[in-house]
Amino acid sequence: MLATRSSAASKPTRSSTQLKQKGSNAQRNGGNDQDEEDDLIEQLNRKLSNVTLNPSTNIPDEMNITDISTMLPAFAQPLYNLLASGNYEQQLLAMVRIRKYLSLQDVLPRIDHVLALDCINFFITFLNMSDCPDLQYETAWVVTNIAAGTTAQTEKLVEAGILAPLIHNLRVSRCVHVQTQTIWALGNISGDGPPYRDLILRSGALEVILQLIEMCEDPTVAKEQKYMILKIAVWCVSNLCRGSGRAAPEWLQVTPAFPMLRRLMYIDETDILADTCWAMCRILNGTHKMNLENVVIDRELCARFVSLLSEPHPTIQVPSLRSLINIASGPEHHTQLLIDAMAIPILGSPDLLAHPNSTIRRDALLGISNITAGTADQVREVTVQDNGNVMRRVLEILRRGDLGGEEQGEDGPEFQTEGGDWRVLREAAWVVSNATSVLDLEITGHLVYRLELLPSIAQLIDPRKTRKTSYVLPAIGLMHTALLTKLLDIVFNVLRCNEHHPKEQFMKLWVVDCEGGLILLELLRLSSQTPSETELRYLDNSKMLPRPLQHLRFSQNDNGEMSSTSARSGQVTMAPLGASVKKRVETILENFFEFGPENEGFGPFFSERQVGSTSGRGRRDGYGSDYHEDGEDEDLDDDEYHDGNGYYSHHVQGGRGGGSNDVDFDLDDMEERVSRMNLV
Repeated sequence: MLATRSSAASKPTRSSTQLKQKGSNAQRNGGNDQDEEDDLIEQLNRKLSNVTLNPSTNIPDEMNITDISTMLPAFAQPLYNLLASGNYEQQLLAMVRIRKYLSLQDVLPRIDHVLALDCINFFITFLNMSDCPDLQYETAWVVTNIAAGTTAQTEKLVEAGILAPLIHNLRVSRCVHVQTQTIWALGNISGDGPPYRDLILRSGALEVILQLIEMCEDPTVAKEQKYMILKIAVWCVSNLCRGSGRAAPEWLQVTPAFPMLRRLMYIDETDILADTCWAMCRILNGTHKMNLENVVIDRELCARFVSLLSEPHPTIQVPSLRSLINIASGPEHHTQLLIDAMAIPILGSPDLLAHPNSTIRRDALLGISNITAGTADQVREVTVQDNGNVMRRVLEILRRGDLGGEEQGEDGPEFQTEGGDWRVLREAAWVVSNATSVLDLEITGHLVYRLELLPSIAQLIDPRKTRKTSYVLPAIGLMHTALLTKLLDIVFNVLRCNEHHPKEQFMKLWVVDCEGGLILLELLRLSSQTPSETELRYLDNSKMLPRPLQHLRFSQNDNGEMSSTSARSGQVTMAPLGASVKKRVETILENFFEFGPENEGFGPFFSERQVGSTSGRGRRDGYGSDYHEDGEDEDLDDDEYHDGNGYYSHHVQGGRGGGSNDVDFDLDDMEERVSRMNLV
């Protein structure tokens, strides 16, 4: 049987903010199944039409392709009469013709023409005819291709009661062809969304499908038959696993597939291996929250996923990468398994960080950021070991931009700036933010002194028109709040580490070499101003008062113009930057600077108290549930999240490190970062 991907499968339905966290950025948009991002790689695998015109069964039919293509609606009544005739040969002939009709191009209007016959009740009758396997097979084929259509078309099948006879045939049929085609139909129906997927899972169909896959391990099964069964059955299992990381009941229904899928990860058939990897990726999503009785994560499994990152096929490479992300989102010993399996040099290699596909570049950085959300020793593996080459490449992305691949990413021009895909920069910022939040002097010192971290951050957040001409990129961070807030978190972490180790020169480098104090004051003004306020030109020291910061006064410029920054692609207004940016800047200034005439306006200081809370180390949940649309994060009003200590706290269970559950909360990414994709 030749299986090709249907154009009808392009229907969207899909399902990484704590300061320090693990996960994937599907959680940024709340992780709702209905919001799944239209990822092309997965979308192509979600539904399949069976377009083979000549099956293994040899059923005579005098109609040629031209006649078949014009059969409906012109000959609707004669065709209906054949279905209603009660004669087996005529009914079989009618189903063959409908099957051929639905195997041609432009399938969506053809499905509508078939449904207009009002013949679903005939399909149910034919599926229940256990002594007529040829008729059952042709009918299951027709149902498969109808279910490859739109949600509305699939809905008509399900509402008419098509699931019951399909599942019954799967359980009792003695014909492998009927079982396989039935699995194909169920795979298309489950691919239409969680409600239908859950109906099929609750019916126990997965158990039967797994038994059929296990049968293929019998050496007496013919090679062609084995390939056909595995291809369709594993693809169906992958669809049934979509969204499985959401809650324990659904997840526990798909975990019995894990041992079988794990064995199939060594198969040498590319398409079967791809669907196996997608199913594994989906099961592994959120596993650290569940009972791992059926899901055993060990070094061998991690090493296999790492090896698959070298595959040239994106349909294998992407789910393997996301499986590693899911594993790294778990407990620290899972992260260590990945490190032991040599995942870091692969994730941080130019092959991934400079991959032509921006999705793979983002995913690789997300995997690294999950590792830097681990213990200090694990962070050192990324930042200090191997001469710091991985972190050097990450910082090079922040310094020079996302130069890894296509000029315009697969998600469209709205995500592209002069520095490439800004979301790649955001993931790079997550890596550094997680690493610096450890407050380890060796790590932060390596980043600041040897890798020149602070100038890279300064160039991305400096809003002044007079910024240093040596900056490689324009102030891209100012164009995207989610990126800017993460860059400010890095500054906060570095200065806080300096407070713990006052002999270091981090503050001096930030203030003197990077003009960081002026940058922060300008950001404060831009995030606080109203349309009537104007550009900061100089600081009126005589009017500057000690805290609170809102007493700072800014002078107007001569022209009374609004502030803007000049990106090379045009003028981009930067004001106002929003409440979350304002809060971060205020926190840094209040903790690490003091104001007053004795400091000529402002100056750095480290007080004995620490106002900001310790950076939380909650993990970001992993990829796999697929339903997500990864748009730019909204700038949310975060007043209700401000705690008495001056930074953002949020109670998170299961947070990493330190024993504290108070985790700094990124308001621009306040939804949990769960998984970006769901559909294959």
